[in-house]
Amino acid sequence: MKEEIIKILHLYPDLMNLYGDWANVEVLKRELLARGAEVVVDKKSVGDDIDFTIYDFLFIGSGTEQSQLACKRDIVLYKEALFERIEAGLPMLATGNSHELFGLAVTDAGKNRHEMLGLLDFETTRLHSRVTGDCVIKASFLGDKLIGFINRAGGCQSGDIERPFFIEPRMGASYEAHSEGIRYKNLIGTYLTGPVIVRNPPLLRFFADLITGDTAIKKEGHLPASPALKVDPFFDFQEKAYTLTVNEME
Repeated sequence: MKEEIIKILHLYPDLMNLYGDWANVEVLKRELLARGAEVVVDKKSVGDDIDFTIYDFLFIGSGTEQSQLACKRDIVLYKEALFERIEAGLPMLATGNSHELFGLAVTDAGKNRHEMLGLLDFETTRLHSRVTGDCVIKASFLGDKLIGFINRAGGCQSGDIERPFFIEPRMGASYEAHSEGIRYKNLIGTYLTGPVIVRNPPLLRFFADLITGDTAIKKEGHLPASPALKVDPFFDFQEKAYTLTVNEME
């Protein structure tokens, strides 16, 4: 584990936080504290100065279409610095529609095309309808199933990129797609929204191991139980809730 303080950046918590997305940062902090780390969480929003070089993890949650555009107008000012950190392997999670920011463009239901950051070669096209519901998914980088909730504008995503999540029923990148999300280096994006890593201990361990440099993440398949289980009873209840929900939803 790193000896220095672990610094987490929560981007736009006031704008991109529809379904309790903030809890992802809190449970990750709790996991790292239970592992013996010292953790600092910074919250930055529109108009704040941001130095991406000082952070070990970055999180951005889901928001309305209007909030997404407000975030894009701000974060584009830091585009080069953010891309440099992503290329260097900064662990990052973008839930809900925030992962659309990393594509080329979003075309809304009114046929208006909005340029995005352009890190990855994909575009999002929205319809007036919505795709909603609970789901069980399989992550290509984990051997465990994940549970979550999707509430997004209907439509599709085009582009040849790695989509790491395989989902049933068909609520992926398009109505007929079985896969969704983005993965580039240590950037993970998904249409799953809300407290995704609170509900999914395997995903929590994945990011905690990335941040701390644990070698367990280099192995494909089921990740071992977190050392936090031994010191914080919260994680025992988290495991039980996760297992029960997966069994009920299958």
